[in-house]
Amino acid sequence: MTRTLPPPRSLVGPLVGLMLVVSAGAQRPDALIVRPGPPPLIDFEADEDGDGVPDGWYNLRDAALVPEGGVVGPTLLRFEADLPSRPARISRGFGVDGRQTEALILGLWVRRVGDPLLPGERLGEEPSVLLDLLDADLRSTARGSLGPFTDLPDGRWVHWVARIPVPPDTRDVLMTVGLLGGTGTLDVDGLTIEEVPVGGASSTNLVVNGNLELGGLDPDYWLLEGQTRRVHPGRASDSALELSDAGDRALAPLGVPVGGMDRLSISIAARGEGLRGAGGAQAVVFFLGDDGQPIPGPSAARAVRWAGSFGWRVDRATIPVPPAAVRAVLQLEKLDRLGAVRVDDVEVVGEARVAGLRSWTPFHVEGGGDSWPPYEPAEAVEAGSALDASVLLDTPAGSHGFVSAEGGRLRFEDGSPARFFGIYLFPPVMFAQADRTDALADRLARSGVNLVYLGDLDTPLGPGSSLLDDTVDDTSTLDPLVLADFDHFVAALKARGISIALGLLSQARFRANDSIADFRALPPGGGPAAAFDPNIRDRTLRFAEALLTHVNPETGLALKDDPVLAWVTLAGEHSLFDLIDQPDALPPRQAEALRERSRAARRGAGRAFWQVTEAEQWSAMAARLREIGLRVPIAGSSHFRREPEFAAAQRAEGLDLIDDRLFWPIPRFAAPDLRSLLRRPSAELVALAEEKRDRDRPYVVGQYAHYTEGAWALPWEGPDLLFAAVQGRASGWDALVRRGIGRFPEVWGAAASGTGGGQDVFLIPEVINGNPQVFAMLPHASALFRGEDGSEASPGTPPGSWDRRLGRLMIDTRRTIGVAGAIDEAQVSRDGLGLRSRMPVGAIVASSVGAGTLAEADRILVSAVARVQPTGLEWVDHWRREVADPGRPPLRVEPIRATVSWTREGPASLFALDEAGRRIAEIPGKRTPQGMHFDLDGRDGRLHWELVVGSP
Repeated sequence: MTRTLPPPRSLVGPLVGLMLVVSAGAQRPDALIVRPGPPPLIDFEADEDGDGVPDGWYNLRDAALVPEGGVVGPTLLRFEADLPSRPARISRGFGVDGRQTEALILGLWVRRVGDPLLPGERLGEEPSVLLDLLDADLRSTARGSLGPFTDLPDGRWVHWVARIPVPPDTRDVLMTVGLLGGTGTLDVDGLTIEEVPVGGASSTNLVVNGNLELGGLDPDYWLLEGQTRRVHPGRASDSALELSDAGDRALAPLGVPVGGMDRLSISIAARGEGLRGAGGAQAVVFFLGDDGQPIPGPSAARAVRWAGSFGWRVDRATIPVPPAAVRAVLQLEKLDRLGAVRVDDVEVVGEARVAGLRSWTPFHVEGGGDSWPPYEPAEAVEAGSALDASVLLDTPAGSHGFVSAEGGRLRFEDGSPARFFGIYLFPPVMFAQADRTDALADRLARSGVNLVYLGDLDTPLGPGSSLLDDTVDDTSTLDPLVLADFDHFVAALKARGISIALGLLSQARFRANDSIADFRALPPGGGPAAAFDPNIRDRTLRFAEALLTHVNPETGLALKDDPVLAWVTLAGEHSLFDLIDQPDALPPRQAEALRERSRAARRGAGRAFWQVTEAEQWSAMAARLREIGLRVPIAGSSHFRREPEFAAAQRAEGLDLIDDRLFWPIPRFAAPDLRSLLRRPSAELVALAEEKRDRDRPYVVGQYAHYTEGAWALPWEGPDLLFAAVQGRASGWDALVRRGIGRFPEVWGAAASGTGGGQDVFLIPEVINGNPQVFAMLPHASALFRGEDGSEASPGTPPGSWDRRLGRLMIDTRRTIGVAGAIDEAQVSRDGLGLRSRMPVGAIVASSVGAGTLAEADRILVSAVARVQPTGLEWVDHWRREVADPGRPPLRVEPIRATVSWTREGPASLFALDEAGRRIAEIPGKRTPQGMHFDLDGRDGRLHWELVVGSP
C-alpha cells in the first residue's frame, strides 16, 4: 500500500482578504434575506421582471444570463472578466438557524469556457462561491467556500459539492458567486442548498462519502494518487470516480476502527471499458495496526478484480477481519495502462458475531473535551512574573554585532554563539498598528523567543495589509504607510532583544510591469520558474534592495546595516524540483524557456540540470545582495524537499546557510494519539535533517510544524515542541523556528484560529496564539534549545532520554527538567525538585526563573498541559484527520493531575498562576520525611505554577 504524503501547502494557506463579501454584507438590506431558509434548487431560469438579474439575487457585476447550454434547464449564468481584480459576482441572502441546522450541503455545476481561469492580483481573488455566515446582529460567525475553480478543464461541466459547518449562533447566510477578482469565462448552473439537521443520521457504511457526491475535481475524504479523478455522471447519480492509468489509486480509510469485527461486507458499483482480460483494476483492503503499519502476516485481501468491458454493475465480497487488525483502508487501483474503470456507491459494512452490524454517525465524532474546564486567557504576560523569560534575551538585539557563518555555525562578531529560538509570523501581523505590535513584541520576548522569521512579506493582501504598494503595477514598490508600521515593529523587536530573519520571495502575484512571461498563470511567487527566470530574479532583487536599503527612522539604520538582521533567505518553497510532483506547473512560455535553456546548456532535462540551473539562480541573487552591502548569511530556497540534487543546489557558491523546512511525515494511517514525533522511528527527525545538512554551513530549521489535513491541531503538539527543541539542541542546529503567529486570536488562547467569529473566521492550522498547549511550553522550549543560560549547547549530548516505544521524553538539564508524551506515572527529579505525572498524555516541565540553574534558583516555573480543544469540536470520522465542525470559544483544557516535590532543606511554597503569571492562590503542601509534596489539580484550567524557595 502506498503511503506517500502529499507535499505541504503554501505557508499562508487561507489568509485571504475577502472584502467583497464583507462590504456586500454591510450594505445589505434585511429584505434581501429570504426566510425561513434556502431554496433547495436555484437553476437561474427565473427572471420575471426581465432586468437580466436572476430573481432573488442582487449585486450583479460582469455576468449575464445565457439562454442555452445549461445543465438544469436551458439557462445558465456566465461570468466574464479579462482584467484582474474586477468584481465579477452575484450575491444572495437567505436565513439559516444554527440551532436547528448543523451544516449546509452546497452544490453547483461549474464549467470553464476557453482560456484558463486565473486568479486576481490579491490573495483570495479566485473563482469560487463564498458564504459569510452571520448571527442575529449580522456579525460573522464563520466562513465557508466552494472552489476555487481555477483548475477546471475546458468545456466540461463539473458538479462541485461541499459540506459547510454552521455554528449555532448563525441566523443568516450571505452567498456570493463569481470570478471574484479572477479572470476568464465561468459558467454556473443548478445551485443546490441542503440543510443538514442537528444530530446527523446513523449509517452502517464505514466509508465517508462512499457515493462520491462530495468534492470538486477530487472527492472529499478520499486520498487520490496518479491521474485518478472525479467524473460525471455516476451510476444513477451526479458523480463517480475514474481510474484510467497504471498506478492510479484511490484510498478510503474506513471511518471506524475494525478491531473486534469479524468480517467486512463490501459492495462497489463499477463500469469497465477495455480493461486487460486478466484483470486491469482491483479493490483491496489493507489491515493495519494502531501505528498505521500493516499487521504481521497477511495484511491485505483483494475484494474485487475488474476485467474487460461491462456496463454498470454491483460487485460484492465478504472479507474476514484478522484478529490483529485495528484499522483498515480500502484501496482502488489500476494495474496497467489499458482501459478505464469507473466506480460509484462504495459501501463497506462491518459485522461482529456478538454485536451485529457496526453503525456510526459520520461527521459526529466528538472531540470529547466539552466537559473540560475553559481556558482563561490573559491580554499579556506580566513583567517580572515567573512567566516572563525576557531576562534570557540580550538587549538590544545585535548588541554582540552582526551574525556571521563561521566554522559551520552561526556566530556574532564578538565571537559568542548565535543560537535562535524563533517564531514565524503570518502576514499581516507585522503590519499592525503600533500598540498591537508593541504588545506582540512584549509577548514574544516574555516567552523566551529571540528571533522572528518575517516571510511572506510579498503576499498581496490589499491596501494596509501588504508591504507591496497596491497603487502601482509592479511587485517591488513598497507601500510607505505599511512600511512605517513594519519599521516600528522591527524597532520594537530590536529593543526587546529579538532578532529577525527575512524571506524575500514567497507569495507574490506578479503584475504587468514586472515583465515576467505568463505572470498571471504562474503560482504565487512563481513556483518552479522562481528558480531560473532572470526576470523573477530581477524583480526579487528590486524588492530586496528597496527593503534592505530603506533607512528605518526609529533605528536610524537600514536593515542591511542593522545587526538586528540574523539572516536572509532568498525564496520560500520554490524549486525546479517541484516539477517532480507537478510536471505541468509551468505555463507554456515558461516551460519553453526552461527547455531552451536545457538545449543551450546541453545538460539534458533531468535533476542534474535542475541542480545546476537552480544553483546559478541563487548564486546570482546572493552576489547582487552582497554588492548592495548585505553582511549576514544568505540561504537559497527554504523548502521541505529532500532530493540530494536539491540539497546540493542549496550549497551553491555565495550561499552560506541551509534554511530547511523540516516537515516530518506524521503517519497518516496511525491512530490519532500516535501521530507524534515521539512515536516515530528512532532519530528520524535527526536523519531527515542530515539529508540536507552541510558541516561547512550553519543549519536552521524553520516551519517544522506538520500540516494537519484540515484539523485545528494535533493532540501531541506541546510534547512535540519540546522534543524538537531537545533534538535540535543535541544535533547542533543553529535555529529552530516554529510556525506561526496569526492575526487572530489577538488575545492568545481566546479561540482556536478561525473559530472566534467576527474577523476571526479563517481556519489556519498550527497557529501558536490559538493553541495554549504550544505557547505554554515556549519558555521551556527556548531554555532547552538555546542551552542552560542561552550559551552554546553541546552538540551530540541529548538533554535527557527518549523511549519511542512508550512515546515518552524525559528532560534532564541543569536548568529544566520534565516529562512529555505518554507520561502516566512518569517521574523525574534533579537538585531536590521532583515532578510526577498522573495524566496519560501531555507534558509537565519545570525551569528556573532567570538565567540560573535549578540548584541556584529561588523561583521555579512549573508548567503542565494535556490536550486542548475548542468547545463543540467534532471530527468527520474516527481517524480524526479532518474536522466536521471546528468548534468555537472557549478553548477547553484537559484537567492536569501531577505532583511537585521538594526535598531540599528549608521552606518552599507553591502558587497557582493565572495566564498573566500573577499569583492567584497558594497550593497547600504535605510535609513528609522526604520533603514537601504539592498536588496539582487542573480542574480549574490552570497551566502554570510558581515554586518559591525560601520565604515568598
